[in-house]
Parts: sequence; structure tokens; C-alpha cells
Amino acid sequence: MLKCLVVLALFVQAFGLEIPEYAPYQKHLTSGAIFDQFDYDSLKSSPWVPSSATKFDEGRREVVAYNGEWGIETSKKVKGYANDRGLVMKSQAAHYAIARKLDEPFDNTGNDLVFQYEIKLENDLSCGGTYVKLLSLQADYLKFNSDTPYQVMFGPDKCGSQNMVHFIIKRVNPHTGVAEEKHLRTAPMSKGGVLSSLYTLIIKKNQDFEIRINGEVAKAGNLVTSTSLLRPPLNPPREIEDPNDKKPFGWDERLTIPDPNAEKPDNYELNHVWTQIPDVRAEKPEDWDESKPKLVRAEDSQVPDYWDEEEDGEWIAPLVPNPECENISGCGPWEPPLVDNPHYIGPWASPRIDNPDYQGEWKPRTIPNPEYYNDERPSDLEPIGAIAFELWSMDSNVMFDNVYLGHLIKEAEQIGNETWRPKYELEHVYREANRPKLRNEPVPPPPDFQDLLFADPEESTLSQFLNFIRMASKRQYLEFSDFIFEFVMDPVPTVLESPVRFVIYCSISVVVLSVIFGTWAVLMFVLFNKSEEPSLQEEKPETEVQYVPKIEELSDHEIETVTASESTSSAVHQENNTTKRK
Repeated sequence: MLKCLVVLALFVQAFGLEIPEYAPYQKHLTSGAIFDQFDYDSLKSSPWVPSSATKFDEGRREVVAYNGEWGIETSKKVKGYANDRGLVMKSQAAHYAIARKLDEPFDNTGNDLVFQYEIKLENDLSCGGTYVKLLSLQADYLKFNSDTPYQVMFGPDKCGSQNMVHFIIKRVNPHTGVAEEKHLRTAPMSKGGVLSSLYTLIIKKNQDFEIRINGEVAKAGNLVTSTSLLRPPLNPPREIEDPNDKKPFGWDERLTIPDPNAEKPDNYELNHVWTQIPDVRAEKPEDWDESKPKLVRAEDSQVPDYWDEEEDGEWIAPLVPNPECENISGCGPWEPPLVDNPHYIGPWASPRIDNPDYQGEWKPRTIPNPEYYNDERPSDLEPIGAIAFELWSMDSNVMFDNVYLGHLIKEAEQIGNETWRPKYELEHVYREANRPKLRNEPVPPPPDFQDLLFADPEESTLSQFLNFIRMASKRQYLEFSDFIFEFVMDPVPTVLESPVRFVIYCSISVVVLSVIFGTWAVLMFVLFNKSEEPSLQEEKPETEVQYVPKIEELSDHEIETVTASESTSSAVHQENNTTKRK
């Protein structure tokens, strides 16, 4: 059933539909059981009545009213079922008190007591209580306050570092007739968060008890046999120390004593007594006058008015520094100054031996406790007349729901499994689906070599190989970046620590830079050659046009003259060639 609800919730969140509708628990309850799901239209139409009383606030040292506003409403934030109502504390920093009077008194004589309820902290809880009181039977609870008698107090209480689940049971002292609070000495911690939490208290007729949180046992024990479980103990001790008994005079409780026969070591004073000794290297100043006193009587002193020689005796002038010694090093007997004793070891203590007169630790004798009584059945509570909340809370929107009081553990478990558990699962899904994204949400780590080995079998081998190459390259790049950073910060230790890596990185850097600069030079050469060729081609036609010879007509006399000169040139040319051959 739970799996179906979770799948349904996921479907609902995915398609933006309404959340599952709340359906009340309709199974028949056993006789005497009370189960409240807060299926009321409003607080006025419910059996829950806020208190009109006041209380003395010990922290503020004044009388205050229960001014916290109650309401019966649905969840506003992390939702489970739609239209699932609960009893809500709506105010901040307020005192609350509300009670539901039972139709019939709840009698637990000879039975198990099972109390269970849900708590939902929509704004979490910084400081406040969410515990319940099972009130003693009385006519009405309109003036219910912190002084109203109760039988059991159970539930969370948190403020700052204090976080506990209270369990207090009240039992009447037969000698005084006063009900005393028995607190659980070591209480479990409460559950935090904004999801609904289920708290269950079980007191069995064999005096075993359990505290369960979300169905798991958080604390258990026996109220009678576990003598250190409650504070103060459920039953006082049978015997107590006699308050009139006193330790006898001369009672020796010393286990060991100094050895009276031990002898002091040699040079005892020098090594163990004197912390300072006279300076043997000091010399008396030459102007020191030992014949004159260091202090003299004040000559100008007068007898005070209050002085009575008959009662106080003869007046004696006070001593003052000798004025004749002001301009010299000093007067009176000269003594060398003190210096630290280089031979001083520390105080000497005599070795200790067993005390032959040791009589043991004295304890007063015990006598029967006149206040002793034996409460063998603390589970047999007085009749319970109401279920109530009397709280202080700094936070608002604290919701209570599915309050159960009965005798059967299985019935409470069934109610929790069919009401709280599926609602908790739905709230969890709702919260995860509506969780706000973090501004700096962490990025998932890249896949490692193991991820590639166990990759999706449908992925091609070539794709896996390329991913492997990409990861290996990225890893080498990161290692290179780390090495460069360390080299910049502290170059010498970095090179000494990894000389081989330094040489490899230098070689690779030289090769890469050579390739880059070589490629750049080739590109520059090609670009510049292409830019020069068009200019040469453009100048060539201009040169040909500029030097074209001009053809002119010659006269007959000029033609004969040119022909005679060409003949003479030809004859000379042949004669030269003949001379070269010879």
C-alpha cells in the first residue's frame, strides 16, 4: 500500500495534479480508547477548549495569560493528504493552554497504557515544547494551567542545546500525601525537521515502559527494578545514613603517612630550603658608613592630639631614613644582595609508608528510612480526565494530529501504520519535489576510470575510448596546472621534489612553443608574399608602355650610310673571332 501511495504521489507531482485526498481512519476502536483526528470544521465545533487561566512566568517574574492562538487547519507547506486537518499553534513567542475533556474517565488500573500522537513542525522548532499532559480527573478544565494536577507528561521539549523527550510520571507519597514528579533521568532526543513525527509512550502493567519515535524504540526500561531510571527514584531507599552519627575523635583515615625514620639529605638547606643566597662576588661600596644608623627618630614629629600617655604610654617618635645617608651608598650594617640559588632543587618530602593506624574511610551508620514506601504498581495511575497541551513556543505553525489514548499496543501500531506512515511518505515526496534549488548547487564529479570500465554496455567502444582519452587529457592538464601553481608559489622545493616531472614539462613546453611559433612564422611569410605579388604585376605594363621605341622614315643617303657602317662592323667582328681561334 505504501509503495502504491509513493508512486501515486510521484505521478501527482510530475503532472501537477492535486495531492491524494485525506480519508479518516474508520476502524472500530477497543473499549475505552480515544482517538482524535481533528475532523472538525473549526475549533469552536471541536471538544478542545482553550484555557482562560493565567500562570506565573518564572523567567519574566510576572503573571501572564495564555495568549497563544489555536486553530484547526490543514498543512500550509509540506503537504501529505489534502484536507488533512490538525490542531495548530498559530502564534509566535506565546503561552498556550488547551484541553479536551474525556467523555469517560480513563482508568488504567491493571492495564497497559498507550499514548500516541503526531507532531508536525512546519517552521521547524527553535525553542518551545510540544509535550502532552494527561490531566487528573476534575469537574472542568476551563481554568487549566501549569498548576493543574496531571498523571503523565510526555513529549518533546527543545530550546537551544537542550533537546529531549520528557517522560514525567506523578506518584503520591503516602507519608506526605503530596504528588511527586518522577522525571526520566536520561531522556532521548526529539526528531527535528518539517515532516510529521510520531511519538508513542507505552507503560505496561508489568511496569516496563517504552518511548518510541516514528515506530522505533528510543528508550526502554522497568520503572520498579531500574532504580537509577527516574529522578528522584520511584521508591525511596530502605535505609538511610543516620544524621546524628558523627565520626569519632581521632579516627585515622590516612592510608599512608610520611616515614618518621627518614633522614634529611646532605646539604638540605642549600638544596631544598634556600631559594636565594648572598652574592659572594658583591663588594661593599667604599662610601658605605656602617657607623651611622640607617633609621633615626623623626625630630620634627609631634604628639598627636588623640594620644593619651596614661592609656597609650610614652610617645615615641617614628623612625625615618637617616638624612645623613642620602648622599652616600648607605648606612648601617652592610649585607651582600641575594641572588638565585643555583643549587636549589625544590622542597624535600619524606617518603610515605603505609599507615599502621589506618582505620578505613569512616561512614555513618545506616538506619531504617522512616520515609520509605514501596510503589510496586506505578502503571496503576489515578483516573485521567482530559488530554491537554500547556506549552510555551517561540515558533508558530506547530501541528498536532492523530491523538490516541488506549490500552492496546497493536491498536496504536495499526493506527500509526495506516495514518502516520503513508502521510510521512507523501510529505517526503512532496518536499523532495518542491525543494528549492541551491544558488551554488554542487556539480557532480566527472566519471572516473571505473565508471568507464563499467559504462553502459550499449555505448560503442569508440565512444568509450574517446571518453577515456578525454579524461586522461583532462587529468594531465589538472596535474600540470597544479604543478605550475606550486612552482610559482615556491619554485625551488617544487623542482627538488619532482625533478623528472619538471624536465618533462619543460621539454613538452619547448616543443609546443616551437610548433606554435613555427606555425606562426609560416603563416606570416605566406600572408606577406601574397600581398607583394599584385604590385609587381601592376608595374610591369607601365614599364613596357613607357619604353616603346619610335619608328621614323630614313632618306636614301642615311640608308647607305647605315648599310656601310653595318658592313664595317661585321668585318671587324669576323677578324676578332679569327684572332681568338688562333
